[in-house]
Amino acid sequence: MYELMKKHPASDLALVSEGVQLTWKELLIESQELAAHLQRVSSTAKHIGLFASNSKDYVVAVHAVHLLGKVLVPLNTRLTSFEVNRHLEKAEIDLLLVDEAIDCPVHQVLLTERDESGFIPQHEWKTNEVMSLMFTSGTTGMAKVVQQTYGNHYSSAIAAQKYLRYDRADRMLVVTPLFHMSGLAQVYRSAIYGSTLFIEPKFDVEKTIHLIETERITQLSLVSVMLQRLLDAGLSRHGLRTLLVGGGPVPQPLLEEAQRRDLPVAQTYGMTETCSQVATLLPNESLSHIGSSGHAIPPTMLRINAQGEIEVKGPTVTPGYYKQSEANAWTEDGFWKTGDLGTIRDGYLYVHDRRSDLIISGGENVYPAEIEAALLRCRGVRDAGVTGMTDSTWGMVPIAFVVGSFDEEEMQQLLHEQLAKYKHPKSIYSVEQLPRNANGKLMRHRLKELLS
Repeated sequence: MYELMKKHPASDLALVSEGVQLTWKELLIESQELAAHLQRVSSTAKHIGLFASNSKDYVVAVHAVHLLGKVLVPLNTRLTSFEVNRHLEKAEIDLLLVDEAIDCPVHQVLLTERDESGFIPQHEWKTNEVMSLMFTSGTTGMAKVVQQTYGNHYSSAIAAQKYLRYDRADRMLVVTPLFHMSGLAQVYRSAIYGSTLFIEPKFDVEKTIHLIETERITQLSLVSVMLQRLLDAGLSRHGLRTLLVGGGPVPQPLLEEAQRRDLPVAQTYGMTETCSQVATLLPNESLSHIGSSGHAIPPTMLRINAQGEIEVKGPTVTPGYYKQSEANAWTEDGFWKTGDLGTIRDGYLYVHDRRSDLIISGGENVYPAEIEAALLRCRGVRDAGVTGMTDSTWGMVPIAFVVGSFDEEEMQQLLHEQLAKYKHPKSIYSVEQLPRNANGKLMRHRLKELLS
């Protein structure tokens, strides 16, 4: 990545965040200075975690870690201390970069640290070398650590460049968290293309529209609820070339309103295991193929197996989970089984379910089993089941069904300690029993019947 960044004109604008601007030369210098500091204080660290909010220094830290030839592990800042410590252990993180100190057993370094002494990168990344680890979860609710190679990230960026025609003139705005694949992918793409990256600490409707209007933003990645809020606030096109929308299908009314305003919405399907998007519906097709995620982005290949599950193959696909090879989902001929159900019609992919039990709430993945495990830790709870309920704001929200008696305040305190806020059930219902099959497996698709 260092050699690629060096090729960009030194005086070109690389990064803008909260009024701070860095040229490519300045971004490289800051990244080298942080790398020098890390090399001095913890030269033996192999897996470097990153627990911080979106900022200029977050991007500097990403590049600094890679200049050292270390493995980057972005961590979700919305997690509780309990969850963070579990992730630190799972990914074997031996150094943690933070914007402010947190309570954890791993040595921490502030993102703002710099050493003035020169640092000359020696590491040259190989295509199959693991460059980052990112967390996802399976249907058991247990965290899995996705390995992502240099080749995965580079191939994803180049494929997107060819398919969506990114180039050096693009001005890319990031309002999604950089610890998510949708955010982090933009950091790598900017470094590869030489385009300007605008980083916002969080999604703010008025600020986003202001930046689009005044900074000639050309590329923006969102989830549907963000698009809805921008439309409600009067978003118009200005210089936008692509509004990339993931996290589930875009509702037809939003697409129709976007088309009325000539907004270039591109629906996309991807996952952490594929380093972002593997299929995208181009803006000029958004209304002619409602509900589709578009064609596979070459050279990625997609197919549907006999069980209706989406399988994917190509250079962006993970080599597997970190120290969890038993969870790998390879077919004999090298396709990765996504766990998502879908169909392909005339070359267009339609995703029917993102993992049958998965709840996507405001673009965040919420896993019922993880919430159930937390509920079962509450005294008096004998059984628990969680499913998703349609919500006008977030798309879906989790609701819970609990068997047994419990103290409501105690349960809320436990949820606060164990789970990020977006995972908290919107409603908790007391029931006599949960629907289970003959083998005792919870039938989540029948939980809503308990409401009638």
